[in-house]
Amino acid sequence: MRILIAFDTHSYSSRIVSEVAKLAANTWADITMLAVQPAGSGNKTDATLAKALRQYRTDFIDQFDAGDQPYGGNISNEEFVQKNGAWELSKHSPALASRKELLLKIRVGDPAKEILAEAREHEADLIVLGCTKGLDSQWKGEVDLPQKIAKKAACSVVVIKEKKVPTTLTCCLDQTHVSQSSLEMINQIVTLYQAELKIVGLTDNKGTDGKAGVENSIAQILKYYAERQISAWIKLVRPEDLEEYVAEVSRENMVGLWMGKKSLLGKIFSPNLVGKLVNHSQSSVLILR
Repeated sequence: MRILIAFDTHSYSSRIVSEVAKLAANTWADITMLAVQPAGSGNKTDATLAKALRQYRTDFIDQFDAGDQPYGGNISNEEFVQKNGAWELSKHSPALASRKELLLKIRVGDPAKEILAEAREHEADLIVLGCTKGLDSQWKGEVDLPQKIAKKAACSVVVIKEKKVPTTLTCCLDQTHVSQSSLEMINQIVTLYQAELKIVGLTDNKGTDGKAGVENSIAQILKYYAERQISAWIKLVRPEDLEEYVAEVSRENMVGLWMGKKSLLGKIFSPNLVGKLVNHSQSSVLILR
């Protein structure tokens, strides 16, 4: 698994480091820490961004026990080297070779475009970024960046709201087609926050036979989580009522939407509605693909 963490220099970025470290420990993921500096900033790294990335890496590594460190250690003489129009942190010495990759990178240009490009090029499974709390969730100085990433990314996205720790994850699934990897990602988020899990399935309104099919699919999902010692509540919602229901629960709960290629939710939630959810949710948002 590869996780791309998008950073800037504000407090909502520093806050997510410990959460991503826990997620990385559970998934044994390769990590890319990415920052983006403006075009026309010269042929060198932005000193403030470079310093912030080094500190985020230190804070990340410090979350692991010294004897169980999958990402190597910190060394004081590392330098960013230019590669393909971006900067990457030079490799650790052989003595500090890590078992998993922890790459620091600074790209140049529009932040939203560069984050999405990095995710495509390195085939990220998950993008994680923080943002300001409450309504109108933003990266400071960037218009609607969290919304753009959630709408346009080809992989899953977690947008973590500042100073809001989720106690419940409400996941809306097309239970007939939901992928195994998405079920596992839900498992990881629930474990990360020690949150209650509520699964929202779609009812097909096809009478007794249709209801039996829905119940069988839901039963399989419940079995999956029960085998992992996770209890889940189930609610069935008609497709035409789902948008209103999600708007209601997002006032308090972290919301997850499975937006895979076969998911009916992709027809219900347009990219603009996904962006609206990220913007107006009072808690963090998980978009699964």
